[in-house]
Amino acid sequence: MAASPRVRVAKAAVAAVALAVAVGGEATVAKALSEGGLQRTTADRPADQRMLAPAAVSRSLSRAPLVKASPVKAPLVKDVPQRRVLLGLPARLSPDGAGIDVGYADAPVVLTVFEDFRCSTTAAFEARQGAKLAAMAAAHQVLVRYVLESSLDQRLPGPGALLATNAARAALAHGGFPEYHALLFANQPDEYTDGFTEARLLQLGSSVPHLRGPAFDAELHDLWYRSWVGQAQTAYTDAKVHHGTPSMLLNGQEVDLGAQPKLLTDPAALGALVQQAAKSN
Repeated sequence: MAASPRVRVAKAAVAAVALAVAVGGEATVAKALSEGGLQRTTADRPADQRMLAPAAVSRSLSRAPLVKASPVKAPLVKDVPQRRVLLGLPARLSPDGAGIDVGYADAPVVLTVFEDFRCSTTAAFEARQGAKLAAMAAAHQVLVRYVLESSLDQRLPGPGALLATNAARAALAHGGFPEYHALLFANQPDEYTDGFTEARLLQLGSSVPHLRGPAFDAELHDLWYRSWVGQAQTAYTDAKVHHGTPSMLLNGQEVDLGAQPKLLTDPAALGALVQQAAKSN
């Protein structure tokens, strides 16, 4: 026997109340998920479901469950394998004040390396040879003199090289240059992305023990070492090296990386170069 119109209306009212309770319960669950780091809201639903009538929404949810939104994560910091070695290395300004010396003054060989923090070729060099340079410096075999230029800022968007070089100089002032320098290259953003922001540079600084503090943070914010960045750029320009970055001087003489490309990629070749120079002294 068919239900009367009045009974059908009553049943529809009960269903509407039940649906409202269910929606309210889902909102409570969404709030709990949000507080626990997993957020599920109506924004996760397809746009064509957000304005549907309640019955249509109910049918849609039964066919396609809501997709949980992934929590927003801060960029990761990629570590370097030579971390422990770098933490024990001394660093100071070079005699002319334009470079940064890493290693010991009694090393028989001085290897000057010209780098730009935005240069992807230099990042590849550091990935292949950074650990070897650190090991040789720790063994008193070579003093590595870094000259940090920043001319890629003239051709690429943003002041990333300037900001990174200023930050590296601040790291030197606060005892964390060797590791911070390595982390900058290990976490180098794409050349065409202005990724070396103040926030990112501070985050990388947090990965170096005892580096972050009011002074370091202020020196990044205020570009405290901007004039030094210009001095380093002048030193690079005056050197007139032929290979851009990275380039090398061995005891003051330019290394022909075009004739010896393995020096950029092969730790054994780089070690042999330093050993041969040490024997020649």
